Amino acid sequence: MSRSLSVRARMGAGVAAMALPLVAVSGTAIGGLETTLDSFADTKDEAIEEALPLARLQSLVVQVERDGQLAVLQPEASPPAAYEAARDRMADAFAALGGQQMTEEGDLASVAEVHARRAVAVLDEAVRSPATTAAERSTAASRLTEARGHVEEAVTALEQAEELASADILDEYEDAHESQRVVLGWIVAAAGIGLVVALAGGLHLTRSVLRPLGAFREAIRRLGDGMLSHRVELPSGDEFGTLARTFNAMAEQLERQQQELFRSARHDALTGLPNRVQLREHLDAALSADGATSLLLIDLDGFKSINDTLGHSVGDEVLCTVADRLRRTLRAGDLAVRLGGDEFAVAVSGDEAEAGQIATRVLDAVRPAIRHADRDLFLTASIGVASVSASASSAEDLLRLADLAMYQAKNDGKDDVRVHDAQRQEAIEDRMRLATDLPGALQAGELVLHYQPVHAIDGHDLVAVEALMRWEHPTLGLVSPGSFIPLAEKTGLIVPIGAWALDEACRQLREWRTLFGNERGLQMSVNVSARQLADEGFAALVGQTLSRHGIPAGSLVLEITESMLVEDQRSEVSRLAALKQIGVQLAVDDFGTGYSSLSYLPRFPVDQLKIDRSLVEQIDQPRGKAVAAGIIELARVLGLESVAEGIEDENQLTALAALGCALGQGFHLARPAAAADITERLAEALSGRQMSARSC
Repeated sequence: MSRSLSVRARMGAGVAAMALPLVAVSGTAIGGLETTLDSFADTKDEAIEEALPLARLQSLVVQVERDGQLAVLQPEASPPAAYEAARDRMADAFAALGGQQMTEEGDLASVAEVHARRAVAVLDEAVRSPATTAAERSTAASRLTEARGHVEEAVTALEQAEELASADILDEYEDAHESQRVVLGWIVAAAGIGLVVALAGGLHLTRSVLRPLGAFREAIRRLGDGMLSHRVELPSGDEFGTLARTFNAMAEQLERQQQELFRSARHDALTGLPNRVQLREHLDAALSADGATSLLLIDLDGFKSINDTLGHSVGDEVLCTVADRLRRTLRAGDLAVRLGGDEFAVAVSGDEAEAGQIATRVLDAVRPAIRHADRDLFLTASIGVASVSASASSAEDLLRLADLAMYQAKNDGKDDVRVHDAQRQEAIEDRMRLATDLPGALQAGELVLHYQPVHAIDGHDLVAVEALMRWEHPTLGLVSPGSFIPLAEKTGLIVPIGAWALDEACRQLREWRTLFGNERGLQMSVNVSARQLADEGFAALVGQTLSRHGIPAGSLVLEITESMLVEDQRSEVSRLAALKQIGVQLAVDDFGTGYSSLSYLPRFPVDQLKIDRSLVEQIDQPRGKAVAAGIIELARVLGLESVAEGIEDENQLTALAALGCALGQGFHLARPAAAADITERLAEALSGRQMSARSC
């Protein structure tokens, strides 16, 4: 204390001369550092506030499109009210986003909102307009396709905006860091001025002044280089000591802010799990080390239902719970990541077998009930696994192949694990491509009908044809119905596609009747799906189609599978009765497979029984022959026409003729062919009959 007073006594004038620059240095340092800290805090809060709403908006836009499509295609199962509620939630979310002061991503959000509004306008029109006729259904399909395009544009814009928001964390950090350099430059300048004045004020204080200034100069240099962990070591209790303590406190806070910003750029804001950026870094590092590496891609089954019925806040709680369960399930060294929405990923240090074991543990961890309020919520997961191989040598490859395997797990019934199989990869990719391309196939004119002749077994006369749909895919070639009809039934597209097939088959029958005369009595068989038959307006559609093409109702045979008849017999009886009132013929397709129940036959107004090809294949065996004989006799007793499918050789044809089967079709008699080939066949058949008549 006496030493401090002695210095002031001897150099009062010098100390007074130094006071002003020291105060200026202190004020500049504290004010500048506080401004820099505020800039870092504002950067963090702004980036987090922008990124999360953009991510949620993506799911809302997709939800509006899905609910709108269901309201158009299945109004009885999904009333318009659900769609309108989703639409209002999306509009509120866009309005809330518009109230925020956004930077570059604001333009993309505006673009997304424009496309979302266009999609809503198209969906509103589709929901308000009934889709009972073929034309109306085609219009509805076009509107849905148009709406999907706007939705895809909106989602793409929102994804880009989200990426910009995430990038802003680092960009704005760099801006704040640059501001820090400027502030620190001011401090250096002020310190330099203070040093000059101090030297002029008294050389005898150089020791006590130069040492702390040197410490500050070194600290400033290190802070300017990004070394925020450096501290000023000045134990004295004078102004320099106070400034050192303030400087160190500011540096500590600045270091914490930088660490939080860095964490925000690499972690999911909701669950705290690492995000896609950290996953790529982890995979790149693991692949560079040439170790065994695998990736699990996890999609939650049933999450959308929880989110839609209980709200996004409950959905967020569920996602956090799943994230906690993943943390507890994984081994040290494995990395759990949230990719977005209800998708998670796990990077595993191990081969395919180890990854499969961990995937099974994840399934077990997800299944237990999640308690919310007074109810239990249940989820399952579909998991795809991909490991490093010749076809997966990068992080992008692993993500793509794991996604394909996850798609297969969902397609096979969910709540399961599928490991990527290189041999099945092409088939899975083809199915995904078909699912993506199918909505536009009808509008693009890629769907065509082939026709398989049906012959009278006794004289082999061509008496009917069955319309069989094919897809002339621009890259995959001719696609059989077994590859895309299940997709159409699953998505509801089977209704407009089936309406088109009915119309095209009747148009073609009209053309043949015009060419060869009506006296041939040629019939056209068209397959009907369960969704079509369940449509209240289907009978009216059939009647309108027959009237439009001038086809006698008795020339049209509608084929309905046996399983459709036994699922809801009361409803099916009324719908089939409505079709019979029009006058069309009804056939039970694939009779004798799986669901056979003789009790329903007397109640349904059917005209034909089509014996399944699996039974025809066994006709050379005693039991198989007995079953076929029983079906043919049953048809005869009930006054129905028997038709055998899948006749492949002469022995089968002979056996069926001996049993009294009326009609038959199969490769032995004629393969399915394009309309032009069937036209030639009909012409040849007509010419042969005319020659036979003249010879008589």
